[in-house]
Amino acid sequence: MLFEPITVGRMELRNRVMVTGHVTLFAEGGAPGPRYVAYLEERARGGVGLIETEFAAVHPTGRFPGACDASTDACVPGYRAAAEAVHRHGARLTAQIGHEGRQTSSAYTELPLWSSSAVPCPVNREMPKEMEVEDLDELVEAYARAAERMRRAGLDAVTVHGLHNTYLLGQFASPWVNRRTDAYGGPLENRIRLVLRIVRAVREAVGRDFTVGLQMSVADFAPGGLDADRYVEVAQRLDATGCLDWITVKCGSFASRDLEVPDMQHPPAPWVDLAGKVKAAVRRAKVVAVGRITTVEQAEAVLRRGLADLVAMTRQHIADPETVRKALEGRAEDIRPCIGCNQGCIDMLFRARPITCTVNPGVGKEGERGRAVPAARPRRVVVVGGGPAGLKAAEVAARRGHLVTLVEAEEELGGQVRVAARAPHRGELLGAVRWLEVQVRKLGVEVHLGRRVDADEVLALSPDLVVVATGSRPTLRPVGLLNYGVEDPPVRPGRVTTAYDVLAGRCRPTGRVLVVDDGEGSWKSTSVAEALLDAGCGVTLATPLATVGASIGAHSLAVLLPRLFAKGLQLAPFAVYRGMAGRTAHLTVQGRDQRRAADWVVLAGWHEPEAALYFDLKGQVDVVRVGDCVAARTVLEAIREGDAAGRAA
Repeated sequence: MLFEPITVGRMELRNRVMVTGHVTLFAEGGAPGPRYVAYLEERARGGVGLIETEFAAVHPTGRFPGACDASTDACVPGYRAAAEAVHRHGARLTAQIGHEGRQTSSAYTELPLWSSSAVPCPVNREMPKEMEVEDLDELVEAYARAAERMRRAGLDAVTVHGLHNTYLLGQFASPWVNRRTDAYGGPLENRIRLVLRIVRAVREAVGRDFTVGLQMSVADFAPGGLDADRYVEVAQRLDATGCLDWITVKCGSFASRDLEVPDMQHPPAPWVDLAGKVKAAVRRAKVVAVGRITTVEQAEAVLRRGLADLVAMTRQHIADPETVRKALEGRAEDIRPCIGCNQGCIDMLFRARPITCTVNPGVGKEGERGRAVPAARPRRVVVVGGGPAGLKAAEVAARRGHLVTLVEAEEELGGQVRVAARAPHRGELLGAVRWLEVQVRKLGVEVHLGRRVDADEVLALSPDLVVVATGSRPTLRPVGLLNYGVEDPPVRPGRVTTAYDVLAGRCRPTGRVLVVDDGEGSWKSTSVAEALLDAGCGVTLATPLATVGASIGAHSLAVLLPRLFAKGLQLAPFAVYRGMAGRTAHLTVQGRDQRRAADWVVLAGWHEPEAALYFDLKGQVDVVRVGDCVAARTVLEAIREGDAAGRAA
């Protein structure tokens, strides 16, 4: 069913796979420019049926930095270029139009925020203006004009960003935000009056021969918000207008951020049953299921169960734009998986950075970079290190036609990713290295496992190029920013260990355990803390920061922290580790010495590069180093640098 055509409104789609709107920050001047057009075209070329452009503001009060803006005619040429690019490859294009309401910032718009009521967003914490009737009329007209612009630009459809994520229309529908007492507040029929006006105005603006969809949540998961039964009722009322051709069903709000874009801590396809409730309730509109659907098998199951008419595989198509084509060609093992880490996509947006992808470093570079081209002259390339950086370098170099040998000191490939994936709720990290391992073997890379080499042994292989990807090592000496030259804490053998050794199963602490983060604030400390809690230990996590996980994305942290605290994690903020004596750990907390009883200390901070081989080879052969042996960071940087080394080989 997944690859069968379907008609939605006036659109004929070649299959039932959709890429829903997701902000990329690739827009230029508020419209798709060459970078964003190339990004969309790559997904169309890969075989998807329907692509939805990112959120575009319909009114100046709803704009936000770097995103699209549908509030003026200036956007039309950019959208026309996007439509032409997508159509060249047989896909269809819809534009997502909406208004963020209280969830943007007046620092950018230089206008008061609009919302249903004067209730601030819990994330940006700025007080909005309660919209007046004149503002509501202006908004309805703004939606209609934005939709008309998309039709004029040659798109196939327009999507009303209606009731998802408690953006403006959701701020009216949900009693969590709406405190009004006029015709737009109080009973449900009043709270959805605005969205009903808007869908009717949009339909009138584009006519009956143009396709219109709407995106909505089916649960706020917010205090006093709407539940699934009430949202199903809303869907029925929207469907009864006859103005909508499809409804995309999502979940979550800014009160439940982990549910908006569920990461690997959530099971696959967590919200499809809610989509099924909407499908069973509506009579006219098609239904699109969304939410961590990353495999063809998962998508096919949604359709077979009758839960939806189309399936969105959005993050999967960030990870691999050719997912559909590869599936149709019977190349399932070549589909690069989305691992649900969120690190390169949604997490980047909350750092005000354009998206990328942990497993696909080509995201956002489709126009300038292209596919790896065959090398003019094959070279003998030796890659030392079989973690993500080395595997990626070997894969890309081999794809270009080079003769590649990969040497790994351990008995299996994957490097530290294999250790990190042993932590609770982090197992999907393995997908990044498993895919690379399949590719390097298919490409004929000569792989040597369990072999630690020195410079002479590498040179004996007569390489034209050496890629050193020897990674990093944990240390018993904190190297964080906030130790300020403190002497190395004394180490008591058998009582102080590292997160790496615990997760690798080399050490099994018991009793009272102090986990020490030295300012990295990432998954290393939280992962080992959770593993120890699950093993029955009493765990305190000491950090020089105000809280744990400061470097973890907000959507992941929103589910991680409640789970850790529910398991009994104790937190010691503003704490710098000084050492261990007997069964007492020494800390400095806000400038004061503190002693804590501890049977074990587990150091879970930054690693140090393993770069000796690189310096031994430097000057003797063409050599480059990538990943952690340059500086200890994450799998995202490792794969990106491995890719660059393979392309430059």
